[in-house]
Amino acid sequence: MGSILENAMAQQLRSNGLNLHFFDSKKYGELNFVVQNGLHIELIEVKSGRDYKKHPALDKVLSVGEWQPEQATVLCSGNLEIEAGIRYLPWYMVIFLKPAQLPKEMKYEVDLSALNP
Repeated sequence: MGSILENAMAQQLRSNGLNLHFFDSKKYGELNFVVQNGLHIELIEVKSGRDYKKHPALDKVLSVGEWQPEQATVLCSGNLEIEAGIRYLPWYMVIFLKPAQLPKEMKYEVDLSALNP
């Protein structure tokens, strides 16, 4: 059931507008989805079993100091909770994972006061 669930979650995330990337490394393991959301990186794992709090690859990647992602999410059969910086969401809440909304325009003022003698 795990691969079917991962595909269903990938389809929903993609239809939400997120660009999905896969991460697999001999040193760290496999992450289901790596998403660039605005200026931040988010990690998403999909778990089909009851042991959804066991995610060694996610834990290894989160322990790398230089890689600090903005958010780590596990989509699972459990309830909504946050534990050790990891957000656990029930599967149905995948519909709420959407890209960050960028501002329509950037308002800025240029300070030219230093150019006056």
